[in-house]
Amino acid sequence: MTAPASSLLHRWQEVISALSTAVTLSQVRDALRGLGAAVDLAHPDDPPEPFPDGLPGTVTVELPVSGATGPLTARLHFAPDIPLGDVDHALLAALPPLIGAALTRTALPDGGRTRDREAALRAFMLLTEELGDASDADALIRSADRGVRQLLPGVSLAYMDRVGSGWCVRFMSGNIELDLTGAAPGGLLTGISALDSAVRSGQPTFIDHWDAGAQGLPQTARYRAAALQAFYRDGQVSGLLAVGTTDHDTWTDLERGVFSAACRSLNLALSRAWHVQQLAEERAALAAFVSFEEQVLHTTDLLDLSTRAADVLRATLGDVDVAYLEAHHGQWTPVTPAADLPPDLTDLLGGPLAPDTHTALTAQQAGQTLFLPFPDAPAGPHVPRAFAVHVTLRDGHPAGMLVMLNRAGRDWTERERSVFRSVGRSLGMALDRAAKDDLLRNQNASLQAQTRSLEAFAQLSADLGAQEDRYALIRRAQEVALSLLPTGFAVYYEPDTAPGGPRLWRVKSQVGDMGNPELQRTVDAGLDFERTLNLITPWRTREPLYQDAYALDTDGLTHTDGVGATACLPLLENGTPVGVFCMAQDHARPWTPADRSLLSSVTRSLALALDRARSVTELRRYSAELERSNAAMHAANEELEAFAYSVSHDLRAPVRHIAGFADLLRKALGNELDANPKAARALNIITESTAHMNELIDAMLNLSRTARQELRVGPVDLNDLVRGVQTDLKPDLKGRSVQWRVSELPAVQGDAALLRQVLSNLMGNAVKYTTRRPEALIEIWAEAHPERWTVHVRDNGVGFDSRYAHKLFGVFQRLHRPEEFGGTGVGLANVRRILSRHGGSWAAQGAPDQGATFSFSLPRTD
Repeated sequence: MTAPASSLLHRWQEVISALSTAVTLSQVRDALRGLGAAVDLAHPDDPPEPFPDGLPGTVTVELPVSGATGPLTARLHFAPDIPLGDVDHALLAALPPLIGAALTRTALPDGGRTRDREAALRAFMLLTEELGDASDADALIRSADRGVRQLLPGVSLAYMDRVGSGWCVRFMSGNIELDLTGAAPGGLLTGISALDSAVRSGQPTFIDHWDAGAQGLPQTARYRAAALQAFYRDGQVSGLLAVGTTDHDTWTDLERGVFSAACRSLNLALSRAWHVQQLAEERAALAAFVSFEEQVLHTTDLLDLSTRAADVLRATLGDVDVAYLEAHHGQWTPVTPAADLPPDLTDLLGGPLAPDTHTALTAQQAGQTLFLPFPDAPAGPHVPRAFAVHVTLRDGHPAGMLVMLNRAGRDWTERERSVFRSVGRSLGMALDRAAKDDLLRNQNASLQAQTRSLEAFAQLSADLGAQEDRYALIRRAQEVALSLLPTGFAVYYEPDTAPGGPRLWRVKSQVGDMGNPELQRTVDAGLDFERTLNLITPWRTREPLYQDAYALDTDGLTHTDGVGATACLPLLENGTPVGVFCMAQDHARPWTPADRSLLSSVTRSLALALDRARSVTELRRYSAELERSNAAMHAANEELEAFAYSVSHDLRAPVRHIAGFADLLRKALGNELDANPKAARALNIITESTAHMNELIDAMLNLSRTARQELRVGPVDLNDLVRGVQTDLKPDLKGRSVQWRVSELPAVQGDAALLRQVLSNLMGNAVKYTTRRPEALIEIWAEAHPERWTVHVRDNGVGFDSRYAHKLFGVFQRLHRPEEFGGTGVGLANVRRILSRHGGSWAAQGAPDQGATFSFSLPRTD
């Protein structure tokens, strides 16, 4: 693998060396020109050089620089023939501290400070040489310790790493006389204002007259002055260098210059080391990713993929254990055979990595990669000390887990993390690709099966569209299924429902030859209902039963030569099994998803055809019954009309004759009736009975008209109907005390005249049956329901026994004697017919001498 191209890398060392020795502004410019760029650098002591007009395509890079006299901007103008890549920009971004250091040297005043300037320059060069080309951060810090203590005798040095919001001591000089690691629980330093100030300033921070108590560090009480410098990586503080002295209370300018130079040199070295480390990690991760991608490009086998991932991790990282686990029913199952797993890893899989006990599975929700220490592992030379987990997802759910464990007794390095992330992502993509390939294959097979099933269904529909014979339909379905499968035969069974004797499976339709006379005779004689598992199992489970090779003990048959693979599917009608549709192949063979889809489609098509045939038969029978019912209803209507005519003409005439002759007899007897009270009473009864008979005839005619009258539906305001009925009832209320409580009623859809009859009957009954009350109370209100309105009419009258409420709405049904309360017994029957025609309902509640409540409901249309 080749490193990324760079236009400036081959000049970089020379430019750095020139900048480190530059002591004048001209030397700084000359050093920067070594990059092949024109330089524009303003300085208070030296006017800027005139810059010629740039060529088309010139690239200008501006570098903000902090000089001794204030902020400056260095502009580097690169000609078009010098392309700048990512590496070049990264190198240029490291220049400002070097330029700032050089400008600081040029700004030092002459006189007594020249020696300090030269000392700082020598310190910078000494440390730069001491740090050399080392790329390990720990080695750089140790080298800086030696250089600083050589330049500033008597000082002590400590380097701290940033951990969250605190600091952890990473290195201390050998001559240091305190233990900073004991400054706080766990060795973590927090809340120290001097350290926080150094982070905020980003510049060397010098603290004269060090006050250990004020800083919260009593262990440093012997120190009299301190100097601090924070270091940054990728814009975030990463570490801090602290130097202290016990010899004096203040820092001299020379010491300040030497410390600043040492910090600049260390910062450059650390930046270089971090950059080299980052490039190495990226190259390693990229190499691992490319290697794995090349290996898994043409495989979709899960075991092969996981094995190759483990091989890549071991080859790249060395002493690690790797396993891949699949999620099965809430547990993680190793894909690699347990015998091939390291013993330590096998033990670990049953404990900390169990799905219900370990925090690593929080990664399931996002497919993250987690790197966790393993502090709770039992002691021993072969126990993993840290593990890494990458959860692979399928359809947004956890499908597998790549686990890696190290034995180094430390946390994971950045390189190890990068490599594991890359392999985990690559494995996830490979598994996703494999899943999509499997899905595509299954979809293609399913599509082919669906195509064949559609053709079969179309053929069945075309052949059996007009067929109503169920067994002819089943036989045709068998023929279609056999035509789409290899050689074999089809048999359809139904249980024998004949009374008496053992229950057997009977053949109702067969297509194809079994090729075995003994088996044919056994099947024709009937199979035991419970013992024949090939039939009773799908019958009871309502699920197909497939056998790639017919098992001899399935049905207890002895002559099964010529029977290979079998498929038995329940035939359902309205969700209830009515038979078993069986297919047998001459030889054993696996039933493919396409075969299963085909047979399922054929049986579904057959069920639809049988349902259609049954529906046609039932529709024909229903049509015949409907015709008979229409004829009977027509005859009944004619009889009803004849009855109404007879009532209105034939019955009224005798009643009129009886009433008329009773009047003639009364007139003929004259005063003689006064002497014969029995005769007078008989004439009165005749007159009253004829009047009652006329009322009954009128009520019956009204009931007949109500049933035949055409509905005139429209909006009806029940409030208006109630007020109208109240007006009609005023003559019946003379001399009585009746209180009406009528709440606001809704508007409904219906026939206004017929609904007025409903309210007239109910309100009239309430008035009639409260005549014995000195204070009558009649209440009318409505209740709203989601689909209907319910109107109630309640009175405080004589009431009735609720056990007989069902009789109230029948014709001529009365719960009180005629001499107590008059009436025909037809009014509530008329109410029932009117409400029935409106799609409504009716009800009554009451108790003797406690009043009654009559209710009716009408559909809501709002």
